[in-house]
Amino acid sequence: MKKVIGLAVAACLLMVVVMIGILHPAYAPSPALVLGNEEIQGAAVQPVPFAEIAYIDEAPPAEAAGNPVAMDFSKVNGVSLDDGKEQVVTNIGIPDSSSKDELFEEQTVWSYADMKVGFIENKVDYVSIPKDAKVVELHGTKLPITVEGWTEKFGEPMFKAEDGVGYVDPRGFAAKLFFKEGTNQVVSVDFFWADQQ
Repeated sequence: MKKVIGLAVAACLLMVVVMIGILHPAYAPSPALVLGNEEIQGAAVQPVPFAEIAYIDEAPPAEAAGNPVAMDFSKVNGVSLDDGKEQVVTNIGIPDSSSKDELFEEQTVWSYADMKVGFIENKVDYVSIPKDAKVVELHGTKLPITVEGWTEKFGEPMFKAEDGVGYVDPRGFAAKLFFKEGTNQVVSVDFFWADQQ
């Protein structure tokens, strides 16, 4: 039995050494060799995450399709759909109230004067802005909460449903203008990951 445990431990250690070698090869040049020690002292060397590189290099389909403006719904009224609760508090402050979602018990909803932010565990799941807020801010650009305003900015909606119309940006974030039941009157605009609906 001791031999089996010893072999298992040795195999695990070997796997750790192999993984370290794969993730950070010993032959990779250090920044000091590439830039020189003088340049390193004044420069902050930070790797760029792969997702950012891929996003920067891609031409957004909205521009290719001839829509007036490229869409980006990843940051709404100061909240990013990638944020955790701590980042939301840092960016927009403490919510007026917090409650469990009426339909999904695993969701927590933080209510602010001009919007609601839904969370699953610690991550933002959606941002909902009521029509009464009049405008929504997307990366510093203010946009009215009307179908006409959105059509003027982004072209015709990409999808239509009984309860509203919407758009999906190149990164997979969706924006949906929800209608009052049986009408075309906008009641809110919600932002979420496109694969949720």
